[in-house]
Amino acid sequence: MISAALMVARGAGDLLRNRFHDMMGGAALRVTEKGPGDFVTQVDREVEDWILEELGRLTPGVAVLSEEHYQGQERPPTCWIVDPLDGTRGFIHGLPHFAVALAFVEDGEVAFGVTYAPIEEEMFHSEKSGGVWCNGCRVFVSRVDGPSGAMVALGLPFKGKKYLDPFLLFYRSAYEKGMALRHTGSAALDLCYVACGRYDGLFYLELSPWDVAGGGLMVQEGGGMVEGLGGKDWLDGWILASNQSLYPLLSAIAKGSLG
Repeated sequence: MISAALMVARGAGDLLRNRFHDMMGGAALRVTEKGPGDFVTQVDREVEDWILEELGRLTPGVAVLSEEHYQGQERPPTCWIVDPLDGTRGFIHGLPHFAVALAFVEDGEVAFGVTYAPIEEEMFHSEKSGGVWCNGCRVFVSRVDGPSGAMVALGLPFKGKKYLDPFLLFYRSAYEKGMALRHTGSAALDLCYVACGRYDGLFYLELSPWDVAGGGLMVQEGGGMVEGLGGKDWLDGWILASNQSLYPLLSAIAKGSLG
């Protein structure tokens, strides 16, 4: 099934790359706003339909929880979790930083995950107890042990202004301690970057399982820590991730920000 996930992720990524180049060449892009600041394009839906068809052919009978077909159903204990295009808003604006993400959950736990960034041509994958890999090379979280040398990824709370205050509290506290803070628009890739040591930590609120499932496992398999925030499981999209040295400090900042 890991081989199937890698194959599907690469095929979906190739399709994303082609559509991105078409758009940059002047092809029209149909965009719909699902909610405030939450967009979907015909590319999201086209790629997701292709993924669902391939998974249905390769792993018949296995449930799939996917972003654009999600209708509020509960997450099955065993299923595929699919994000056809993580980084949609950047994609719309022509930013070449986006990914396709797949994960497999078995008995309620993430068994493996795959995230492919087609423009960078980077394939991240991880299996529980099997490490995390980027383009076939094993990678690990960073060894940065102090805030002044740390770079932390943040996710802006586009789903609701009610989360703006805790976000700003976290930003202020981390900034005052000397951390560099970044927002790239792709939680799936941000988690991969924590797993391979490019970022030292990550703070996101109010995401969805398809944003974090595979990447959260990758951080753990890279030797890092992953924590659910606000009394929720990290797989539900309230997530703090970091290397082990910075984890106590970042966890304290996050909990202080959420009150």
